Amino acid sequence: MKKYLSLIFILLYKISFCQSYSSDNKKAIKIFEQAKQAYQSNFFNKSLSLLDEVLVLDPGFLEVYLMKSDIYQEEDSVALQIKSLEKALKISPDKNAKLYFSLGNAFYRSGKYLEATAAFSTYLQMVDENAPFVSRARKSIIKCNGASILLKHPVPFKSVNMGENINSVDDEYWPSITVDGNTMIFTKLVGSKTASGDKQVMAQEDFYTSQLVDNVWQPSEPLSSINTIYNEGAQSISTDGKLLFYTACTRIDGKGSCDIYYSRNKAGSWSVPQNAGDPVNSPSWESQPSISANGEILYFVSNRESGRGGMDIWKCNLRGFSFLGSPIWGNPVNLGDSVNTPGNEMSPFIHSDGKTLYFASDFWPGMGGYDIFYCRQKNDSVWSRPQNIGYPINSYKDEQGLVVDASGKNAYYSSDRPGSRGMDIYSFELYKEARPNPVSYIKGKVVDEETGAPVCAIVELTDLGNSKSVIQGESCWEKGEFLMCLPLGKEYAFNVSKEGYLFYSDNFQLKEKKDIIDPYILQIKMKKIKVGGSVILRNVFFDTASYELLPESKIELQKLTDFLNQNNTVFIEINGHTDNVGNEEMNQKLSESRAKEVFKYMVSSGIDESRMKYTGYGFTKPVSSNDSAEGRSLNRRTEFRIIKK
Repeated sequence: MKKYLSLIFILLYKISFCQSYSSDNKKAIKIFEQAKQAYQSNFFNKSLSLLDEVLVLDPGFLEVYLMKSDIYQEEDSVALQIKSLEKALKISPDKNAKLYFSLGNAFYRSGKYLEATAAFSTYLQMVDENAPFVSRARKSIIKCNGASILLKHPVPFKSVNMGENINSVDDEYWPSITVDGNTMIFTKLVGSKTASGDKQVMAQEDFYTSQLVDNVWQPSEPLSSINTIYNEGAQSISTDGKLLFYTACTRIDGKGSCDIYYSRNKAGSWSVPQNAGDPVNSPSWESQPSISANGEILYFVSNRESGRGGMDIWKCNLRGFSFLGSPIWGNPVNLGDSVNTPGNEMSPFIHSDGKTLYFASDFWPGMGGYDIFYCRQKNDSVWSRPQNIGYPINSYKDEQGLVVDASGKNAYYSSDRPGSRGMDIYSFELYKEARPNPVSYIKGKVVDEETGAPVCAIVELTDLGNSKSVIQGESCWEKGEFLMCLPLGKEYAFNVSKEGYLFYSDNFQLKEKKDIIDPYILQIKMKKIKVGGSVILRNVFFDTASYELLPESKIELQKLTDFLNQNNTVFIEINGHTDNVGNEEMNQKLSESRAKEVFKYMVSSGIDESRMKYTGYGFTKPVSSNDSAEGRSLNRRTEFRIIKK
């Protein structure tokens, strides 16, 4: 927005100086010319000093106040800019209508919406319909009215400075956080407030990270394996903390002015950063990435030609990584008119629910500058109308870089509000209406059952409602650990698989869960393929007292089909089990019929029936007590056992 306003003031300045000066004091004009040269060379303090000398000689020198207005605009000194414009209007209230338009913009940027409306209205009264800023003035009045409404209806907001372990005398901003809330990465402008002798130290953007231990953020440390002598910033970390996307500019391997880069965390260390490549990066400006919780979609900002305005928000599918470790991308997609505008949309953050997007815009109705908005995805190409997140989260200053944790309650952003040392990172509880859908997470370790050694396995969460993979990850590197998002409101099949091992099966029934739940902390012991080994198929389902397979069972049975195809020397027995509700004969028949249905399904899937047999055990082999509903549910199960290898 600052750049846009500068163009207006420069235009006014040029118009004024194409004419003769308003003063005939030769000495004043000579000093003014010197001030003009200093201004054009960006020596603003020198120019202001000379302009003050001019005003001593001629207090009515109109062009002096116009140049001062320009300088204060460049320095973001809005109060002084307003003062200069008001003095200019006292000298020439009727001749230069554009000054009222400029004054309106300055009032708007300082949060004085009534005064801004009055200035814009005066401009409109003084010009005809063909004047250059008529449309902008009318839109600005609408914005002022909207901002006044926001000001009169504040939202609940109480920010908390995150303390000295995160914040310092330097500027800190752009926080990102893992789904478990235990790891934060942020950008620090190192050297922004320090000096060496009489010389100001060259400030540099670097990444810092902190761990949450016993509810206390530990002293932050630099990400030395990623930080360079150049600037790194505007980062996004994946839910499991294993993948980092960020922005870097003017690099040798860059494709445009700024590009998106990535690094992967392997064995606790970050890999050498690489350019994310085509088509995410282009000869244009790309920045501010945000990776979705499932790791399949990257949101980012670009000003490429096919956009809607200045900076637009785009998304691109991440289909995985090649054998050489490079990302494999789909085609970039503009988020469209429901999000992007003729103005600038920046700092996207897609929440772990996969549906709620937070971003900043200087065009959607707001308080001034960049405001934070949120919207929700209706389908792949349509989003709900963006809602201003409200005052006082937004103010007449620029707000950007908001992130929200998995619960949807806690938000983080940076601000230079009173009490901070420059830009500091703050946390606050997000009010209910602006919250995303809460998500939980699964955190676990995969080990060999016999040795306890970590196992690098494929970990997958599948939506039982539509059979689509929600998240697929790995438990690789030295610890065998994994961390994945778990959205509420659905039922999921959870599988862990590794060549040479039986696959692991689990089920999460969260369809009725709407509020945040405790995370699942798992230790998964993988069984090597050997005779006697068995797997409970927790995602094979039947209606009560029925042996007809429910459609949701197909996901699990496909896993079993894949397993037998990959291990074509393995023979299995399919076993059916029931609880003790009903008589023994009925349960025996039911368990055998269910095992037979699974057998038939496997045959129809191409598995040779000679490699399988089926048996029903009724309620003779319980794995839990039948005295509770939970125990009876565990006893009602289908499993398979290796009988020959």
